[in-house]
Amino acid sequence: MLPNPLRYATLATLALGAIVSFGAVNNLRLAISIEEFDVSLAESPTLNKLTPNPVAWGVAQRAQAVAFRNAIEGMRWPRVLVLLALSSTAAAVFVSALRLRWPAGIVRARLALFLSRAALVAAVTRTLDGAQELVIVRAAARAFEKSLLEQQVDPQLAGPSLEVFTGASIVTTVAVVALFVVVSNYFRSERIQQTFELIDRNTVDEE
Repeated sequence: MLPNPLRYATLATLALGAIVSFGAVNNLRLAISIEEFDVSLAESPTLNKLTPNPVAWGVAQRAQAVAFRNAIEGMRWPRVLVLLALSSTAAAVFVSALRLRWPAGIVRARLALFLSRAALVAAVTRTLDGAQELVIVRAAARAFEKSLLEQQVDPQLAGPSLEVFTGASIVTTVAVVALFVVVSNYFRSERIQQTFELIDRNTVDEE
């Protein structure tokens, strides 16, 4: 049985790995089949009716979707490689945390070191993913604002600006990367390693 703080940390790590891996797989599917992306689905006629100029908003949404698709197409294979690496390393974090919780005979101390390394690699690949994501987000937001300006509509009426989307993308990336770094340092720490070694010894003695 793991001590409560260690158990909670393991469960939180398991959730982090699962969420990031699932998101990376979804983005990977999108990147692989980006030519099938239907830009018309980006338009929201119901919501546009609430705007001062529904037609202009619909045109801007389609322009945004086209820019989104083009940005992904422009980096398609590098993005596929990054997302493959991210989904794999995040999945490794998930599986390692799962086995730490339910080891089934595996030496926990060694597994914790493996989890630490996987989390560090996940931090690097999520940083690369975040850089690509930022380019995509900025291209889409810029196209939306440009379309509204061309139709003589004030982009500020559309809500969040390019700077807001840029900031949100950066903050999200930094937060997730920081969590992976914390996980890596935590499971690599001497105190946690000693705790797992003690648990492993007690498990052997009980057997």
